[in-house]
Amino acid sequence: MTRMSGVTLATRSFNSDDQALFARLSGDYNPIHMDPLAARRTQAGALVVHGIHAVLWTLDKLVQSGAVTGRFASLKVQFTKFIYVDSTVHLKLLHRDDKSIRAELVVDGLTTTTLFLTLGRPNEPSWNDLPANATLIIATDAPVTFVRLDDIREFSGWMDVADPIEHVARQFPHIASTIGPHPTSAIALLSRLVGMICPGLHSLFAAFAIELVDCQRHQDRVEFRCTGTDERFRMVRMNVCGAGVSGSVQAFLRWPPIAQASLTDIAKVVAPTEFAGSTALIIGGSRGLGSLTAKVIAAGGGRLILTYATGRSDAAQLTEEIRGHVGRDVCRAIPYDARQSAADQLGLLNADVTHLYYFATGPIARQKEDLFVTSLFDEFTQVYVKGFYDCCEFVSARGSRKLTAYYPSSIFVENSPPGMTEYSMAKTAGEMLCENMNRANSGIHVLTSRLPRLLTDQTATVSPGKNADPFEVMLPIIRRVQKSGSNQLDLAGPGQLMRTVFDTS
Repeated sequence: MTRMSGVTLATRSFNSDDQALFARLSGDYNPIHMDPLAARRTQAGALVVHGIHAVLWTLDKLVQSGAVTGRFASLKVQFTKFIYVDSTVHLKLLHRDDKSIRAELVVDGLTTTTLFLTLGRPNEPSWNDLPANATLIIATDAPVTFVRLDDIREFSGWMDVADPIEHVARQFPHIASTIGPHPTSAIALLSRLVGMICPGLHSLFAAFAIELVDCQRHQDRVEFRCTGTDERFRMVRMNVCGAGVSGSVQAFLRWPPIAQASLTDIAKVVAPTEFAGSTALIIGGSRGLGSLTAKVIAAGGGRLILTYATGRSDAAQLTEEIRGHVGRDVCRAIPYDARQSAADQLGLLNADVTHLYYFATGPIARQKEDLFVTSLFDEFTQVYVKGFYDCCEFVSARGSRKLTAYYPSSIFVENSPPGMTEYSMAKTAGEMLCENMNRANSGIHVLTSRLPRLLTDQTATVSPGKNADPFEVMLPIIRRVQKSGSNQLDLAGPGQLMRTVFDTS
């Protein structure tokens, strides 16, 4: 008997070419793996590696290293963290004896995936026939879209595995030679099942447990049926069988990207000349609160310059929506990176900006091992403190009137949640900067408020949470900021934090 603890067997990173290759092998083209813009509107916030790809690579390395020397009876896998594309993944062998093997994948000190193998001979299969209404699921590059768990509860069908078997075996030769090409291909197809079929487009793979079975039935297909759902966590459970494997799969049905209020609805409560005469520069205006703010100001007759860092298509779509409602000369979009010099990016800006809204942000919730990560704090500070000050200074110097700026802080400043230390600290520093900018009595007047947890792409978790409605929260703030930039009296006064009233009950 041999026991090991934390032995690193292999290290690698998965790049965009790896993503495309495994998508072809498995049939899993879910945008969270393939489309950077779509992925940033998920909880992940960026492209993530196919979990099954990482599992098959792990199994291949376990065989290649000699940790697995023969067929195993069962495999249990749990996905606990995202593996982001281009991150460095470490395969660690934690335990090995005559009966079992335990391994994990680690990124930046965090366990992302755990694997438990039971050694021994394959088992006898146990499987009931599919319902009469079960159908063959034809492979496409368009995921099925489920939003309600009710639509999944009776779902069942099967997938053919004949075509990719040789290709999968060539990509993972060591595990394919050990357990056979059919079971290897069946494991690969679990990625397609979750990412493309059930739950499909809005899915997150949670775990699976399979047994290798000696059965000649259905060697060229994998059958599945939904066996249960859990509304509390939007969990979906399925049984799978075929191509030499039998077991269960668990996945989350995540919420789809959040749709902000439409211009049509906004125009019902915002007067068409309410913000006339103003020109607003909205940093980070292609989506989220920036997009919502742009619509509100446009509905009120203001002019807009909105910026985007990576969401060019989102910005173009929003610009066309605004132009279609209120005129083609009221809105334009330009690229802007809050981590870079404002002068270098806004040097050709020829508009007299009266209001600046600063919604520059990246992924807020981060996977990390330590309580405090210096590099993460530096990243947040660069965007939320240095970037804000640099942008304000440049825009103010170019304008003919006093600039009114809005800095969105967060309720997290008051009750910093676990794992959000660096973000909360950076926002606290941003508030201090705003206060001192106002004390300096320069050509910039800054208004800030601590926003509650709002319903956005980053807060739409699979488990229920208390999220305020963005439009209800932002409309009075925008009116306050726009009023402050006019000749009317600003009731908040220089240096005073606007208090955002909200109810999340």
